[in-house]
Amino acid sequence: MASKKQILNKLRILITQKFDDPEQAFHFFDKNGDGHLSSSELKKLVSSAEINGFLSGIVASRLLKELDEDKDKRFNWREFRRAVKTLVGEA
Repeated sequence: MASKKQILNKLRILITQKFDDPEQAFHFFDKNGDGHLSSSELKKLVSSAEINGFLSGIVASRLLKELDEDKDKRFNWREFRRAVKTLVGEA
């Protein structure tokens, strides 16, 4: 099983290498355009980082639990930006 550090590194690589900036990544995964990443949209982001199907749901849930500041069970742009800054800073 992948470690937390390996998972975070895969997410960092996805966001920094496949998108021009974090905002582009956010809007790409915000499929319904409501300005939030739901748990299912976040799971797609995690899966896109090549984290296997079983783990992707667990990782998405943990990310929401740890980084969802207003506890509405979804990421808004501000929360996502802050999470990405932390993620890129850990590189």
